[in-house]
Amino acid sequence: MDIDVIVVGAGLAGAATAAVLRKRGLRVTVLEARSRVGGRGYSRNFAIAGEPLDFGGAWITPWQNRIRDLCREYDIALRPRSPVTERRWFRDGALHRDGPISLEDRLAHEHAVARIAADAMLLKSGKAWDEHGRDIASISFADYLVRIGAPLSTCDLLSAWWAVSGNADKSRAPAAELLASSAYADGLTEAMADVWTDSLAGGVNGLAARMIEHSGAELRLGGPVRAVVVNEVGISISTEDGAQFRGRTAVLATGLNPLRDIAFDPPLPQPKADAIGAGHLGRAVKVWIKARGVPVGVLATGGRSEIEWMFAERLAEDGATLLVGFGVADDGWAPNMPADAVAAMRRFFPEAEVASVDWHDWNADPFARGAWVSTNLDAPEATAAATWRRHGPLAFASSDFAPDQAGWFEGAVVSGETAAAEILGFLGRN
Repeated sequence: MDIDVIVVGAGLAGAATAAVLRKRGLRVTVLEARSRVGGRGYSRNFAIAGEPLDFGGAWITPWQNRIRDLCREYDIALRPRSPVTERRWFRDGALHRDGPISLEDRLAHEHAVARIAADAMLLKSGKAWDEHGRDIASISFADYLVRIGAPLSTCDLLSAWWAVSGNADKSRAPAAELLASSAYADGLTEAMADVWTDSLAGGVNGLAARMIEHSGAELRLGGPVRAVVVNEVGISISTEDGAQFRGRTAVLATGLNPLRDIAFDPPLPQPKADAIGAGHLGRAVKVWIKARGVPVGVLATGGRSEIEWMFAERLAEDGATLLVGFGVADDGWAPNMPADAVAAMRRFFPEAEVASVDWHDWNADPFARGAWVSTNLDAPEATAAATWRRHGPLAFASSDFAPDQAGWFEGAVVSGETAAAEILGFLGRN
């Protein structure tokens, strides 16, 4: 048996796992279902011939030091995000540039915003109840909007920010998803984007590729894993094309939802099996639009369906503007691109001339089965780090259930390095 650790998944979690284990001298093979590395970190040329853009996750925060350290170690430059210089709001069936709400709704809006800020900071301090004894940790976002009495124009605004925080069916995911993101900016939902300060030049897949290459781990692409068998002599892993790999241990770094496509023999313990059955609810849609007539720095929100959040992120090489948009492919919306992106542009930027649209459908992607993590109210333990502690010679790594910074690339790194430590402990290499 010439493999010490088989790492399934070459996203950032798998790359971090492989890097740590190879530095400790272990023999590591990384199996990746796709023909590329990076997982949900995916940079490629826009509309085939354009400049490289992040079609998966992109932004990192000032305090995410682990991924910043890795960027320095592997010579990956950071690109500062353009600041927001102008705001637009779509509400009451029309585009507005004077604010998110009408004069009639101002008091109710301010009450709702203040309640969100207070609850966000309570949640950040570890409290699950507000001062009235009401649950703030496990109430759905839909029910929370009713509780705080948010008027329709405020719901338009909050729904847009939900697309970049909760990114799931509002009736099935907790309001805590938006509250936790609001807490980054002292409870102000509108300011959560202020902490998205940088992205990785060349994309996260570039960092993952360098980590695996520099580690010296063997990398096998294009072979989805379908079976994991654990017996007294080690682990046997079979891929869709019939290849088999045998090792002493393994780390499953596929993400939560793709685990349902892998058969485990013997079956995983019930908490892990139940978690796989429940999965996470993240269904974000991210789209890039190249347009003319829009200045960089404009942020537009609203509509309460389809593409609800759009930002003029940077200039393209040809002088046009590249805009990034987000929505949630749940609650009755099945994306139809480019038509839906063009419709959003007409809503937010009627003066613009749309040149082209491009996106990657993470929800239909068989090796992702969803976007970034969003907790399932019916099964919160599915994304709890404690659920995914090592089981015998099997460890698990993913941003979906990271012990810190879950949902971020920082969380993927932390989870991968945690899984590596668990494997080292199992092998007596602490």
